[in-house]
Amino acid sequence: MIKAVAHVNGRTVLILGLSFKNLDKFRAEPGETFIDIKGEDLNLPFDVMIFSGETEAHLHEMVKGNVGPDTIVHIDPKLRS
Repeated sequence: MIKAVAHVNGRTVLILGLSFKNLDKFRAEPGETFIDIKGEDLNLPFDVMIFSGETEAHLHEMVKGNVGPDTIVHIDPKLRS
Protein backbone atom coordinates (compact mmCIF):
# COMPACT_ATOMS: atom_id res chain seq x y z
CA MET A 1 0.00 0.00 0.00
CA ILE A 2 1.10 3.52 -0.72
CA LYS A 3 -0.05 6.33 1.58
CA ALA A 4 0.71 9.95 0.77
CA VAL A 5 -0.54 13.49 1.11
CA ALA A 6 -0.08 15.91 -1.77
CA HIS A 7 -1.06 19.49 -2.49
CA VAL A 8 -2.62 19.89 -5.93
CA ASN A 9 -4.09 23.16 -7.21
CA GLY A 10 -4.31 24.53 -3.67
CA ARG A 11 -6.12 21.47 -2.30
CA THR A 12 -4.85 18.76 0.01
CA VAL A 13 -5.21 15.27 -1.50
CA LEU A 14 -4.98 12.03 0.46
CA ILE A 15 -3.51 9.39 -1.87
CA LEU A 16 -4.06 5.71 -1.14
CA GLY A 17 -2.67 3.05 -3.46
CA LEU A 18 -3.95 -0.45 -2.77
CA SER A 19 -1.99 -3.41 -4.09
CA PHE A 20 -3.74 -6.40 -5.67
CA LYS A 21 -2.90 -8.24 -2.43
CA ASN A 22 -4.84 -5.60 -0.46
CA LEU A 23 -7.76 -5.88 -2.86
CA ASP A 24 -7.70 -9.69 -2.80
CA LYS A 25 -7.93 -9.58 0.99
CA PHE A 26 -11.02 -7.38 0.75
CA ARG A 27 -12.64 -9.77 -1.73
CA ALA A 28 -11.74 -12.89 0.27
CA GLU A 29 -12.88 -11.51 3.62
CA PRO A 30 -15.58 -8.86 3.05
CA GLY A 31 -16.68 -7.35 6.32
CA GLU A 32 -13.63 -8.68 8.13
CA THR A 33 -10.82 -6.61 6.63
CA PHE A 34 -10.08 -3.11 7.86
CA ILE A 35 -7.10 -1.00 6.85
CA ASP A 36 -6.40 1.66 9.46
CA ILE A 37 -4.13 4.58 8.61
CA LYS A 38 -2.93 6.72 11.47
CA GLY A 39 -3.15 10.40 10.61
CA GLU A 40 0.02 11.17 12.55
CA ASP A 41 1.99 9.04 10.06
CA LEU A 42 1.05 11.52 7.33
CA ASN A 43 0.86 14.62 9.52
CA LEU A 44 -2.94 14.71 9.21
CA PRO A 45 -5.34 15.78 11.97
CA PHE A 46 -7.45 12.65 11.39
CA ASP A 47 -7.15 8.90 10.87
CA VAL A 48 -8.44 6.98 7.84
CA MET A 49 -10.31 3.67 7.80
CA ILE A 50 -10.81 1.62 4.64
CA PHE A 51 -13.12 -1.38 4.68
CA SER A 52 -15.35 -3.41 2.39
CA GLY A 53 -18.72 -5.11 2.41
CA GLU A 54 -21.20 -6.68 0.04
CA THR A 55 -23.67 -3.76 -0.07
CA GLU A 56 -24.04 -0.23 1.25
CA ALA A 57 -26.43 -1.62 3.88
CA HIS A 58 -23.73 -4.06 5.01
CA LEU A 59 -21.19 -1.22 5.19
CA HIS A 60 -23.62 0.82 7.29
CA GLU A 61 -24.15 -2.08 9.66
CA MET A 62 -20.39 -2.44 10.15
CA VAL A 63 -19.83 1.17 11.25
CA LYS A 64 -23.15 2.22 12.75
CA GLY A 65 -21.67 2.27 16.26
CA ASN A 66 -19.14 4.90 15.14
CA VAL A 67 -21.63 7.24 13.44
CA GLY A 68 -22.97 10.08 15.56
CA PRO A 69 -24.58 13.50 15.21
CA ASP A 70 -21.29 15.11 14.14
CA THR A 71 -20.54 12.52 11.44
CA ILE A 72 -20.47 13.88 7.89
CA VAL A 73 -21.67 11.28 5.38
CA HIS A 74 -21.54 11.66 1.61
CA ILE A 75 -23.78 9.39 -0.43
CA ASP A 76 -23.06 9.26 -4.14
CA PRO A 77 -26.07 10.84 -5.91
CA LYS A 78 -26.08 7.90 -8.35
CA LEU A 79 -26.96 5.60 -5.43
CA ARG A 80 -29.90 7.71 -4.20
CA SER A 81 -33.35 6.69 -5.29
